[in-house]
Amino acid sequence: MGERAFAFLQGSLETSKGSNVAATRVLLARLTNTNFNQPREFIEEDRGSLVAAGRFVAGVKDYTFTVEGPSNYEQLGWFLETAIRGSVAASTVGTTGKRYIFSPNTTTTGDDLQAASFEFGDDTQGYLMRYCEATGWELGFDTLAVGQATPLNMSLNYVTQSLSSNTKTAGLTAPSVNSILATGGTFAIGATSTGFGSLAALTGSLRSFRASGDNRLGRKVMVGDGVTYSNIGRGRRVITGEMTFEGNADGVSRFVEWDLATEKRIRLQFAGPTISGSSPTTAYQLWIDGRILFTSPFDPIGEVDTNTVYRTAFRFLEDASHNTTKSDITVTLTNAEASYT
Repeated sequence: MGERAFAFLQGSLETSKGSNVAATRVLLARLTNTNFNQPREFIEEDRGSLVAAGRFVAGVKDYTFTVEGPSNYEQLGWFLETAIRGSVAASTVGTTGKRYIFSPNTTTTGDDLQAASFEFGDDTQGYLMRYCEATGWELGFDTLAVGQATPLNMSLNYVTQSLSSNTKTAGLTAPSVNSILATGGTFAIGATSTGFGSLAALTGSLRSFRASGDNRLGRKVMVGDGVTYSNIGRGRRVITGEMTFEGNADGVSRFVEWDLATEKRIRLQFAGPTISGSSPTTAYQLWIDGRILFTSPFDPIGEVDTNTVYRTAFRFLEDASHNTTKSDITVTLTNAEASYT
């Protein structure tokens, strides 16, 4: 397939897993790292000729792909439905703002992610993938530097049950979106006994952030399934990440926290422009809350203003008092999207 075959992405959230749902929105993202594989084994049988194999059998389909770049205030929530878990029902903020909360439930077993259908390709070469769920994801921003825009980026690794040729849903138009910028964010850190909204903001230190989630999905193949797996099971999710700090006084605090294995609460909060028509005034917002443990000490990667710039790794931990789901991370998104479909 040529490069254009993997462009023009659009999709919908499935009402039942694996259902063929027509696309409801254009997705401003790229399809990459496609692996559309179905093993075929040639059976060696001596047929009294110089042909090595006279027939073959097909194995179970292994379809995976990556979506990159969906991190704007409007469509980020759509992707989080398939990757972290949440509710498509929103609460109202002000008069026109909508707030969506995505938080994994540590007590839920099995396949509890929202499945999606993806359509891609141009007008003459279209394809459809169904029962798509994110087995892994990354969300963060690169090191801030003068002369760079530093947008928040996201990539998601998907598995899909089926791939077929398809006539794309017509009549959809590209949405208006607002970018999430690291320069419009604040980072707060504090004790696990402190509420997220009361954590002290850290200034003059954090330079990059990246969280990575591994949902450890397991596709199940049973006798009678043929060459398509029947469902997806969910393993024990792990969410890790890394941050880059400037080694000033705040950096000393980070070292002590690692050295003493002190668990901390963090809130990474981004704010965008005002949501049109909202009264009282409401801004586009994104909060990432969680309890973390630093898992690596200083990894020097450079210097600025005579200070060492270093990288440290961390892991999100279950926070029993975080909310009723006892999750290790909660992503709260405020935008003007009336609903996600």
